[in-house]
Amino acid sequence: MGGVILLILCCGVLLLPLLVPIFIYIFRLSCSLCGLPKPQVFVAGGIILVNLLVDVFALLLLEEFVWLGAQQFGLPRWESWIVTRFLDLPVDLVISAGLHAKLMSIKFGKGIEVWFVQRLIQLSIVTVITFIGVVIYLIQAN
Repeated sequence: MGGVILLILCCGVLLLPLLVPIFIYIFRLSCSLCGLPKPQVFVAGGIILVNLLVDVFALLLLEEFVWLGAQQFGLPRWESWIVTRFLDLPVDLVISAGLHAKLMSIKFGKGIEVWFVQRLIQLSIVTVITFIGVVIYLIQAN
């Protein structure tokens, strides 16, 4: 189990220099698609970093509360993990939109709009990568 965690951490550290510019680009693209001025690269990176730190803290806190509730009903840990991921979406929406609105001096509604556009772009990228992976797997299976 420790080896798996170490492998995931190493892959995360190696992918970090690739993923950070992509997330910054997606954030800046989302701002421009929503009719907002593009933030500078360092400002966008700072907003993403602050957002990430606050979201991780909120997710960990939410996960512990859901796990405590799941124990009362005798549910396994993996079910509480799935419930936490669904409950985290509105929490992430409020935190991200609020931070973006406060740091960039925009309306809260525009922050929500940017969050939805950003998640839509990220989901599209994940869907395309998954589709390509499935096609490659099916081609090799034959």
